Amino acid sequence: MAEFTSDWFTKNIPNFQHIKKNLEQSLGPVNSILEIGSHEGRATCWMLQNMLTDTGTMHCVDPFTNYHINPFTGEKGTDDRTWEKRFRANTAQAKKPKQKLNVHVALSFRELAQLIVDQKQFDFIYVDGNHCANVVMADAVMAWGLLKQGGIMLFDDYLSEDEPNILDRSKISIDAFCASFTREVEWFVTGYQLGIGKKKLNKK
Repeated sequence: MAEFTSDWFTKNIPNFQHIKKNLEQSLGPVNSILEIGSHEGRATCWMLQNMLTDTGTMHCVDPFTNYHINPFTGEKGTDDRTWEKRFRANTAQAKKPKQKLNVHVALSFRELAQLIVDQKQFDFIYVDGNHCANVVMADAVMAWGLLKQGGIMLFDDYLSEDEPNILDRSKISIDAFCASFTREVEWFVTGYQLGIGKKKLNKK
């Protein structure tokens, strides 16, 4: 049985169901997912069981350290692999036999760059990593390039005010990103989470 010590995900399931429905209308069955920030794998497990096709591929990027480290400030993670072990145990139970789960134990800034070099493309991207404004901006811009036309990207904790300093929250960067890319953006979820789609180009 899966083991979790927290649940920040269950309340968001209606958003994921709404996104899945729209993706299936736009692109067909969801065959590729990128998750930035996986923690213990509660969202990962749900997506494997309820969103990704039985033969689909999912990439998860997380350093699995005991706090969110920032690549722009030189912070260092711990050697405690408790979260990673729990994530792997939980997802091993959830993954269907023919699904592929690629786990990148790394900072998103570096790993997204490699996925770009590898020319990966995803139907759905879930952004739930480090919430500091500078990291979220980098995640958003790089992830957008990895999103298929017609795909959807969902930001978690868009309206979170847990941190007193706005530079430690994600909203300021998500707003700036959406304003900069507004000509390419469609809106799918607005609320505590924010879900945006990448418009398909008009073919002449």
